[in-house]
Parts: sequence; structure tokens; C-alpha cells
Amino acid sequence: MNVLWEQGPSTVAEVRAHLGPRLAYTTVLTMLRTLEAKGAVTRSKEGRAHRYMARVARASARRRALMEVAGKFFRGSTAGLITHLVENERLNEAEIARLRELLDRRTRDPK
Repeated sequence: MNVLWEQGPSTVAEVRAHLGPRLAYTTVLTMLRTLEAKGAVTRSKEGRAHRYMARVARASARRRALMEVAGKFFRGSTAGLITHLVENERLNEAEIARLRELLDRRTRDPK
């Protein structure tokens, strides 16, 4: 998905070129077909190849993935997920300041 979001619509060969030679063509094709079956990408015929395009925005996919993680591991609690990350990851001063800023803003202007 990152290749499609960053490079735009791409063929299997183009996606593979961005991922590097460690993945076989058929592996990349299988991943793209799986993403298509899940509705995350669409494709159009281009000569003998197909050009795959992202159907979901990166932000939307991130949100959905994080909600799935929160659901599976934190009983649906996004606060539990965030707490776990803050407690168990090394955060530099800039990251901590950014988190404080976001929390302060959220406290002042709850959505």
C-alpha cells in the first residue's frame, strides 16, 4: 500500500521494483490481489499488465488498522493502546512534547 500511496497507480513490476528484489513477482501479485479482494485497491487493464490503484486513503487505513489492534489487544480501548505505547517505547523529547501538545489541545477542545 505504501508504494501505491507514494508512487501512485503502479503495475506489479513497478511495485516490486520499489520493494526490491527480495520479493518474487508472484508474491507481489498475490499481495495486490489480496488487497483488491479486500477492497483496498482497484486495478485497470493496461496492455498485458494491470495497473493497481489505492482505493483507501492512508489516514483511513491507519485508523482502521489501529482500531483493529485496539479491539484485539486492548478490549477496544484506544487509551489502552496509547498508554501501552507510551510506557513501552522510547520517546525522545520532541515526541513527548508533541504528545503533550495534542493532549492539551484535546482537553481544551474536545471533539
